[in-house]
Amino acid sequence: MSISCRVGVRLRSAMSGCRCFRAQQRCFSEWGQRGYDITSDLLSFGDRPKTVLQAYAPTGFDVLNLVKRVDPNEQAESGTLHMHGSIIAFPFGSFLWNITGPKDVTLESLAPIMLHRPKIEYLFIGCNESIDRKEIDRIQAAMPGLVVEKMMISNAMGTFNILNAEDRQVCAALVLDPND
Repeated sequence: MSISCRVGVRLRSAMSGCRCFRAQQRCFSEWGQRGYDITSDLLSFGDRPKTVLQAYAPTGFDVLNLVKRVDPNEQAESGTLHMHGSIIAFPFGSFLWNITGPKDVTLESLAPIMLHRPKIEYLFIGCNESIDRKEIDRIQAAMPGLVVEKMMISNAMGTFNILNAEDRQVCAALVLDPND
């Protein structure tokens, strides 16, 4: 026990002179509570804040940073917009997607992803129901270099937010099932 304590004290005293360690210690000490959102600064940084998928309900999805304020002095309650229905979310925008359920997820319905520039690297299809595996394979074959993954809606939203914060070219196609 005393050996590990001495090693810890030696390590801590050796690291305390390092500027990097002090900066890291300062950042971690600011957390103060559980549930700190480490991606919020990354997603709202710059002239064009990135799309943030916040929540979903049976009526649609709550998306942050879609509306740009014209007047910088304007005080807005919230930058969240509720989009009614299924959506396709890109790093800097989100669009309503005219499908009625999981059976409508096809290569043709995902055409906006093929048109997006810069080219999308990751596509997460968020759907709480099953989607035909043959259709997912067809989508992946038609878009070489694209990673296509089918996930539950909440997992697709979270993965989209993390990769978007990392400046990856990511897209989330989120399907609301009207039967839910």
